[in-house]
Amino acid sequence: MYKLLFHPLVTKDLDELSDEIAKEVFLYFVKYKSDPYKYSLPLYNQGNIKLQGYRKTYVADASHRIIIKIENNIAKVVKVVAIGSRKNKEVYHKAFFKKK
Repeated sequence: MYKLLFHPLVTKDLDELSDEIAKEVFLYFVKYKSDPYKYSLPLYNQGNIKLQGYRKTYVADASHRIIIKIENNIAKVVKVVAIGSRKNKEVYHKAFFKKK
């Protein structure tokens, strides 16, 4: 079983979502607790956005992403880093700047 942790700014990300998208996101939070690898894909660097080691989950018909980092070395922790639109790589920029 994995423990979920949330970056402090993820609350703001959730507030920006429609109710329908937020419901889908919360379903993934439950799924991450059992097997986050099954419900996410590896992320790679996006130009100057360094996200190798992070993972993504498609939501809202792939228009939005949940960005997570699985920290197995710290007792199976899934850290939710960012949630948002993939348009113009918005969510990737959010994740990149939040990790600093």
